[in-house]
Amino acid sequence: MSKIKITVNGNVVEIEENSTISDFIKERNVTGKMFAVEKNLEIINKDCYDTEVINVGDTLEIVGFFGGG
Repeated sequence: MSKIKITVNGNVVEIEENSTISDFIKERNVTGKMFAVEKNLEIINKDCYDTEVINVGDTLEIVGFFGGG
């Protein structure tokens, strides 16, 4: 498989072509339930992570939520 370049939280990274958001999350060891993924300025529903393919040039923002005071 070949690699493609995307931008994640402002950094250019290479991932495997035809990766889904779910694949990316597993590869990067993103854990917990309190995070959101935005792809090209659109928040992706967690139910779509397994089918939402990341394409060359896409921009992802992954934001975690945590409590505190």
